[in-house]
Amino acid sequence: MAVNKKARALYFMFFDGIETMAANAIQTFQERRTLKKYVRHMPKLTSEQKKAVREFWKPYCKIDTDWIRFYSFINGKFDPRYIPNDLQYTKIDQYFNNRKLGYGFNDKNYYSLIFPDIKQPKTVVRKIGGLLFDENYRQIDIEKAESLLVIRPEVIVKPSQESGGGRDIKFYDTKADIEELKTVLCDKREKNLIIQDIFKQHHELAKMHPKSVNTIRIFTLMMEDGVHILLASLKVGVNNNRTDNFCANSSIVAGIKENGELMNRAFLNECSNQTTDRHPQGMFLNEVRIPSFGKMLDTAKKAAQYIGNFRLVGWDFSVDEDGNIVLIEANMRKGGIIPNQFAHGPFFGDLTERVLNEVFGRK
Repeated sequence: MAVNKKARALYFMFFDGIETMAANAIQTFQERRTLKKYVRHMPKLTSEQKKAVREFWKPYCKIDTDWIRFYSFINGKFDPRYIPNDLQYTKIDQYFNNRKLGYGFNDKNYYSLIFPDIKQPKTVVRKIGGLLFDENYRQIDIEKAESLLVIRPEVIVKPSQESGGGRDIKFYDTKADIEELKTVLCDKREKNLIIQDIFKQHHELAKMHPKSVNTIRIFTLMMEDGVHILLASLKVGVNNNRTDNFCANSSIVAGIKENGELMNRAFLNECSNQTTDRHPQGMFLNEVRIPSFGKMLDTAKKAAQYIGNFRLVGWDFSVDEDGNIVLIEANMRKGGIIPNQFAHGPFFGDLTERVLNEVFGRK
């Protein structure tokens, strides 16, 4: 017997609502617990600053002013428009991005289909649902996968889903580590992986830290009048780390100006106001300019229009040795805001009130 559409919608709304409420409660608790640890030794806001925060946020919601205290201290400039982490992840992000679609849609194994005309690292083998496929989605066995792998010197293996922050990314020498690599591909516990070639990045990005693929995070927001670029930051690995994970202290983050030049300070970690005007290995920030930056911004705007169910996206791009823009990852939900508010100030900048008016249903 067919289920009434309205009844089915109510059913899913009820159970999805419970799951979302539980997830949001956990997220809020974790974010606020971390916040209290961060601000413990930071100067408090003045009474005038607290008043400015309350007045700005009064039309929308009540927030913990310690978020403004945290970001104002790290950035060095007070502004009531900083976006609290808990509000970003449990309200704003979920308004702009389809949470249910996000779990499956944001799978690196399908970037080739979603963004077919945007260059990506060359895929060698795909593991989807526990089965193996080649680059063109033809099913293969482990022997065929091995033959595709051993003809290149090295590959990178990534979880294709929920792999933000460089989690569980590994590099393999295909000659010395082939048996271990085959074990990974046959492991029934890990069902979704993508194995790719190591591409050679542009010399301008490599000269600061050649061991890691250094990426540019660009946030786009799609509004009724089109796609807006919110901000851009460069993540660079440090101390011979091969990934550029800021949260794990394996990278530094520097804001990027509109002309592709780096701002004059980079942030060293997510819980202090330690900054530097040079990479830990010695190169000054003002010696680096992002290659093909204008083209990269255009690519981000183009890609954003392919995925209308995800209006707020954090794109990770790099540039290959020939100056081509390369898409590394599309963060279609919960793109991290911490290092970006450090470097640029309020996440939505001059769009802040417009964004909040839409999210909270104000005319």
